[in-house]
Amino acid sequence: MNQHTRVLLIDDHEMARRGLRAMLSAADWIEVAGEGDSCEAGLKLAEELQPDMVLLDIRMPGLDGLACLERLKARHPRIAVIIVTLYDDRRYVLEAIRRGAAGYLLKDASTAEVIQTLHNVANGQLAVEPQLLREALAIRDEAPAGETARQRAEQYALTPREHDVLLLVAEGLTNKEIGGRLSITEDTVKKHVQNIIWKLRAADRTQAAIMALKLGLLETPV
Repeated sequence: MNQHTRVLLIDDHEMARRGLRAMLSAADWIEVAGEGDSCEAGLKLAEELQPDMVLLDIRMPGLDGLACLERLKARHPRIAVIIVTLYDDRRYVLEAIRRGAAGYLLKDASTAEVIQTLHNVANGQLAVEPQLLREALAIRDEAPAGETARQRAEQYALTPREHDVLLLVAEGLTNKEIGGRLSITEDTVKKHVQNIIWKLRAADRTQAAIMALKLGLLETPV
């Protein structure tokens, strides 16, 4: 993890932004780089500030959080986005993951839960429950015909071992679980995951799994 993680807050409620800022101040490695009160303002700030991470309210007037997420990821794929939602609405959360969210937070989350989620994302770890990731990946795009997933992976310079790791990342397994499945060390898995994220130009392992789905790199339904 970088020494400092710069975070941008996008929420139309000032009270919500102040609450998040106060929570994040409990961690000396987190710096709130700026605040936006709408999607449009947030997109401009993301361009100017180039934060490491964005905390994005899912329901806002004008351009809502899901549409905002899509625009943000299209312009800045390397910025990790965590959706903040008042309700544990599975449909919204699943759609947010499919559109590239690194994770989500409920607005009643504790300070410890908020900081732990950011810590996981900053370390490139999974910040959504494995079952949610599997559900998000259940709707598959039509893969190009005539090629195997392994062959398509080679087009992105993924080695066979990296592809094996990617398949297990898409199942929601942790580095430790992947190491046990493939009989390699956790450190080796971590290096493979870092390589996968870099080669796919993803922000984190969740986005790498989503990209693998869209690029047809997953061999079987997960």
